[in-house]
Amino acid sequence: MNNKELVVSFFEEGYTKHNYDHIMECVAEDYIDHSPAGARSNADAVNILKIVEGQFADLKIEVLDVFGEEDMVATRILYDGIHAGTCMGIPATGKRIRFEALENFKVIDGKIVESWGYWPDKEIEQTLLK
Repeated sequence: MNNKELVVSFFEEGYTKHNYDHIMECVAEDYIDHSPAGARSNADAVNILKIVEGQFADLKIEVLDVFGEEDMVATRILYDGIHAGTCMGIPATGKRIRFEALENFKVIDGKIVESWGYWPDKEIEQTLLK
């Protein structure tokens, strides 16, 4: 599996299929997430995925763009789901929400070792409060 395929599998297996064993395998034990979520291990990454699973039911992920060069992979991802659990302090609304996020990954020796992510928090919050 090349670096781009590995990152795409992270989204498909982690967010859509909830295959957390795969995440434990493809993310390094000493993984560092530079986004506000701030994971510091593959176990932390799994815990974040579980939180998102509780926030958004029927979550679908579409990889809109994926670019890779050397050890870096950049993505643009469309998230689409039902707000089913507290997110950003907002209790479940049952609303469908769709948003795009940008996430970049560093892959070394077949493992995701670092990531930088941007979720449009203000857009998400405004959608949920409408």
